[in-house]
Amino acid sequence: MRTSHRFLSALALTTGLVAAAPHANAWGGNGHAIVADIAQAHLTPLAAQRAHDLLALEGHASLDQVASWPDTIGHIPKSKGGAPETLRWHYVDIDVTAPHYDAARDCPDGACVVVKLPAMIQTLGDSAAPRARRLEALKWIVHLVGDLHQPLHAAERDHDKGGNGVKITYFGQTHAGHMNLHSAWDEGILEHETGLRTGPHYSTDLALARAEADRLNAAITPAEIQAWTPANLPATAAPVVEGWANESHALARDVVYADLPAATDGLPALGNAYDKAAWPVIQTRLEQAGIRLAAVLNATLDSAGASANH
Repeated sequence: MRTSHRFLSALALTTGLVAAAPHANAWGGNGHAIVADIAQAHLTPLAAQRAHDLLALEGHASLDQVASWPDTIGHIPKSKGGAPETLRWHYVDIDVTAPHYDAARDCPDGACVVVKLPAMIQTLGDSAAPRARRLEALKWIVHLVGDLHQPLHAAERDHDKGGNGVKITYFGQTHAGHMNLHSAWDEGILEHETGLRTGPHYSTDLALARAEADRLNAAITPAEIQAWTPANLPATAAPVVEGWANESHALARDVVYADLPAATDGLPALGNAYDKAAWPVIQTRLEQAGIRLAAVLNATLDSAGASANH
């Protein structure tokens, strides 16, 4: 039986982090906000207006305000209005020994990010769908594009649940035994390098996250934007999303696991050497996710027509 293993990482990853919540989301609240903020900066005027109109249904004004919502509802019991069944939508397990994603092997029931993300894109682009349903799809798209660009959301090794089963030390700390390889990639490395912190219930300082997004966005070149922007969206969403999964899978194989140091005193010790290899990958994946999220929203919302008024 599969469990919500992508969310078994503790929030206490670096000194000063509050460990009140028992689970962590991919990239943490800050990473998801950064992806959303980069995308926001690259929306067309029409897509920005249509996204704003949908977000306003819940009193929001920007994509970063809803970027972690799918994680939140996943940890609320169904009896209280949550959707724990959606936890499996955030990732796809592809063993690192496999060459690439295979739908029959890796997502036979369709409950994975490679299937759910294109489905949400289709819903968002359906101008006849109820606005509340399209808003929900928008929130999922903002989140799942980010998830899919975290390498361990598309890989595992020896059934380690995307690195959650690999206990580590990070700069000499284990944080009461909660630190694992997945949590390091979710938040630990990002927070160590930027000083950003995630609080209880995925709370973030959006102003600080926006400043980091601005820094990353300023480094993105026009050539990179062109190279990272898929063609013919939203019609090509399914193969494009599969390609993003294969990118993450390859990075997990070639960097996340390949550079993992041998165990010392029973645990791999991650520090400066590992960060030197990982941090550039994380920065690039956040940048790519932001540009690609903007491309999805621009193509989908620009062509969606007027929103259904119900």
